[in-house]
Amino acid sequence: MASNVRAAVPAAPASSPQSQAMFTVREWLYVGVVILVVLALTALPYLFAYRTAPPDKQFMGVMVNIPDHFQYFSWMRESRTGVLVANQLTPEPSTPLLFNFLWWTLGRIEVLTSLSYDALYQITRWLAGAFVMAATYFFCGVVFTNRAKRWTAFFVATFTSGLGWMLVVEKTLRRLPDINSPFAIYTSEPNTFFNILAFPHFSIAAGLITLIFALVLLGQRSQKLRYAWGAAALSLLLGVQHSYDMFIIYPVIGLYGLFIWLRDRKFPMYLFKLGLIVVLISMWPALQAFYITTADEVWKGVLSQFDNAGAWTPAPYLLPILMGLAWLLAIWALDIRTPWRDRDDTHLFILAWFLSHFVLIYIPLNFQIHLLSGWQVVIGVLATIGLYRRILPWLQRRLPNVRRERLALAASVVLVLVVIPTNVYILAWRFVDLRRYDYPFFVEKEKIAALNYLETQVQSDDVVLSSLTLGQYVPALTGARAFLAHWAQTLDFYTKEQLVQQFFTSSTTDAERLNILTTYSVDYVIASDIELGLDTTPAGGGYDPAASPFLTEVFREGRTVVYQVNSDAVLRR
Repeated sequence: MASNVRAAVPAAPASSPQSQAMFTVREWLYVGVVILVVLALTALPYLFAYRTAPPDKQFMGVMVNIPDHFQYFSWMRESRTGVLVANQLTPEPSTPLLFNFLWWTLGRIEVLTSLSYDALYQITRWLAGAFVMAATYFFCGVVFTNRAKRWTAFFVATFTSGLGWMLVVEKTLRRLPDINSPFAIYTSEPNTFFNILAFPHFSIAAGLITLIFALVLLGQRSQKLRYAWGAAALSLLLGVQHSYDMFIIYPVIGLYGLFIWLRDRKFPMYLFKLGLIVVLISMWPALQAFYITTADEVWKGVLSQFDNAGAWTPAPYLLPILMGLAWLLAIWALDIRTPWRDRDDTHLFILAWFLSHFVLIYIPLNFQIHLLSGWQVVIGVLATIGLYRRILPWLQRRLPNVRRERLALAASVVLVLVVIPTNVYILAWRFVDLRRYDYPFFVEKEKIAALNYLETQVQSDDVVLSSLTLGQYVPALTGARAFLAHWAQTLDFYTKEQLVQQFFTSSTTDAERLNILTTYSVDYVIASDIELGLDTTPAGGGYDPAASPFLTEVFREGRTVVYQVNSDAVLRR
């Protein structure tokens, strides 16, 4: 492998300096063009949704994973006025302890610019997408001096998307009600294009991981501590957004140091210093995150409910489906024959990064799936090495009259084309989803009007009871606490879900309803066709909130009514 990365021959020991990859202005201009094309492509579904929304409905600005995004928008809203935020997605009061640098920054920008949450989301998505692609190309340039290899690795890392399209074909041919193993398609962390399309916070995380590792590699080559301090600063920035990503950074650096030690039979003092600097500078957000889950019962309960999502790393036998042909080619590229002493610094780092994920993504933690983040970058590098070491020589033997450069270009194009189909499906399916013009991506304007009314009336400690369909928007759009909003952030989620159903069921007595309102200090109730349609009893639909003595109508538009809980009735109870 060493001959396919930085050096043309097996490298000298780690103490020997290696020249840093150089980038031309024209090279970055070409990268910029690719970035603009990708951003324009990912903007198309959003433009479609905004421009074709029915007159009576509003597009909510997000087209994947509404619950989590509106959780983040709630943090952004709360960050307008504070540094630490409380959990507004549950009726129980919580201590303001959470700090997330990304959403705090956006909250402050929201105050200064008065931009809407969805406008800020789009701007963040564009900037994050540009950042992760630029970081990916930078890392590919650190690894490869050959620009053709840089571009191949860059395109593979940016567009690789697994073999999930095969599950779509299976569903179609077998007429299944749903795709088998959907997490083998929709796990976004190791999919750069999907993240650019829908998850800017994951784009930022993957970009930071990539830059940190580029600095680690440059530092090892030069033995200069300025790279260590740069890696530490970026690790701190990563930690204040995704503290769990430190589970990627620390083990990779540690394994890299071990590999260098085994090769040189000499303790890697530089990497020890670098690792120490990175840990000491960046560990504080992780400690703060741990403190949150022990100091406050609400936040502790939130952590315990992460299993509700069922979001675990797909089983090992599904990894080929999730990661795809580039991943398989990366494994094929692994060099087991080169003596350890002949492996250069770059070779060992790529091994450390790539192999670490096989363990990290299955550690027994409920956020294990997030540790797939960034894997696609090193996969792109290894797949490129596999292309040049395994596939290209085979092609040259069979097509001796074709120039190597032409074969390499053709093989690179084919590689990118065969790893991209699942992303084509993901992008195309956004239009199919959006053309339904239904929840959760579109909400009737009368319901938005009810939320806008509540925003003018509520205090931050007020509690609003509604269906989950509307409750997930309440904290971000009104600032109040929601009775039912999120699979993890709402304490006792399934109990609250049952209580909402019970509240709007016609067979429930007013005394039982009043008990729910009193127990959870509910201040407002939203009753729309969604909530009143929750009644699944044979009589169905018999409950009339207006007849309840403890509810007072304060807003009505169309089929949506907002009731204020009569405090006198609650007190009399």
